[in-house]
Amino acid sequence: MSAAQVSAAKGSAVGGSQIRELGVAGLAIIDAVRVEFGPGLTVLTGETGAGKSLIVDALALARGARADAGAIRTGEDRLRVDLLMSGEGGEQIIVREVHAEGRSVARIDDELVTIGRLAAEVAPRIEIHGQHDQQRLGDRSRQRDLLDRWSKSLALRVEIGSLVDARANLLSEFEALGGDDARREALLVIARAERDDLLAAAVEPGEGERLREELRRASSGDRIETLRGEILELLDGDDSGMRGQSRLLDRTAGELRKLDEGAAALAERISALAIEIDDLARDVAGRGVAEAPARPVAEIEERLGLILSLERRFRTDEAGLADALERATAEVQRLEGAATRQGAITKERAELAAQIGALALKLRAARAAGASSLKKAVNTALSALALPPTFEIDLQPRRGGGDDPLVDGAPCLVDRSGGDEVEYLFAPNAGEPAAPIAKIASGGELSRVSLALEEALSDASEGRTLIFDEIDAGLGGRAGETLGRSLKRIATQHQVLCVTHLPQVAAQADVHLHVSKREEGGRTITQVRRLSDAERVAELASMLAGDGAGSGAEAAARELLVKAGRNGS
Repeated sequence: MSAAQVSAAKGSAVGGSQIRELGVAGLAIIDAVRVEFGPGLTVLTGETGAGKSLIVDALALARGARADAGAIRTGEDRLRVDLLMSGEGGEQIIVREVHAEGRSVARIDDELVTIGRLAAEVAPRIEIHGQHDQQRLGDRSRQRDLLDRWSKSLALRVEIGSLVDARANLLSEFEALGGDDARREALLVIARAERDDLLAAAVEPGEGERLREELRRASSGDRIETLRGEILELLDGDDSGMRGQSRLLDRTAGELRKLDEGAAALAERISALAIEIDDLARDVAGRGVAEAPARPVAEIEERLGLILSLERRFRTDEAGLADALERATAEVQRLEGAATRQGAITKERAELAAQIGALALKLRAARAAGASSLKKAVNTALSALALPPTFEIDLQPRRGGGDDPLVDGAPCLVDRSGGDEVEYLFAPNAGEPAAPIAKIASGGELSRVSLALEEALSDASEGRTLIFDEIDAGLGGRAGETLGRSLKRIATQHQVLCVTHLPQVAAQADVHLHVSKREEGGRTITQVRRLSDAERVAELASMLAGDGAGSGAEAAARELLVKAGRNGS
């Protein structure tokens, strides 16, 4: 690299995000290439069909563009693009693979990510201005952001945003308090009914289980009494009952004991049996009085039904009814005090609306002034790029309703971005009215409008990589020289890549990459090579005069480099 190139590279933007290296494999006629990029302006030149635009396509895939399996090189099962990027957070590796069966895979630092996340993280750092890339340029929210950066109004927007959030939070609190008077009164009636019903029920812990046991016993009382009677009849009926028989056994055992000493043990067992029968009869006779039900079955069932209905009503179990009572009581207290709090909220929201309205008006004035100066800067750049200076910025207030802040005396829907709609307009053809910039038909014109905007806004935009694909379509030498200088100025704030056919543009580059193709083994292969100083002279001469350019073309090429501040030796 020459001394002039080193100086230019040092003067180029080194902050923000930059592409350090690009690898492409299996994409169309690209077998495998690896390209190193630096800061400043990098141009790609080469014959038509060599694959310059494929490099742009590869970068588009890396930033989340739609994948087409038809782009995979014949004979390969997939294509792969990998990027090494640097930024404030350090280096990052981005990988995108497209498989022949249509599957697409994306990774960021070896982490598998969705294509949506890939686009969200990478697309804002790599902006492509090509024949068909209009979406970002036509994004009205981005247009507003760029105008606010130019107008130095971002801090004012942050202040408005905090007030808008605070006002929205107060509205949420107002609604949570029951909304208007009628709705709040209806909610209060419900809360009071819930509290009073729970208080009246006075459900005790474990009461349900106790009631179920009591109901079981009460429901079985008649049958139990019948069984008790039958048992008593068996035990203590006439002399044929078990107690009468036990007395007979006891007498027989006593006589047996006297007559046969060897039967003493058997006589003891018979006596013990007689005693057990007497005890059993007494216990059965006494149990009927102890187990009589304390209250009627209907009363038990009614109480248990009340508890079950409360559990269903409050969608909880018996233990949770105490919490339900606490919540209902708190809700009654909150709603009874809501009117006072809602009055305070209404006053606070009105005060915030006045503050928001004043700040939104201040932001509108800053935007109007910024729009005027930005329009002049962009139109100056458009004139230099052989386009009519018809760029306009349409600034319209956002209409609001009765509850919205007043901005300049009229209700305005103010959100975190302020109360205005911003749209960039352009009229490429004389006599035709300006239209939204995203609807411009010509891709070349669109790219040059993008360039004019980027040049005007370069100091107000975050550092990133800007790619211009054949932006010089339809331009001659003089306009091309202006275009090159414009790209060079932008490259002091951003990393710029440009596919060009104009030597006047290529001469401005800090790095000149040549894209060519050759046949190898019956297959076409694309290669990308960084040109030395001598090779740059030869390439520029070829761009000026075609293949076989003589000494005159080489002298003209050197003159272009010198004029661009490069070493033309």
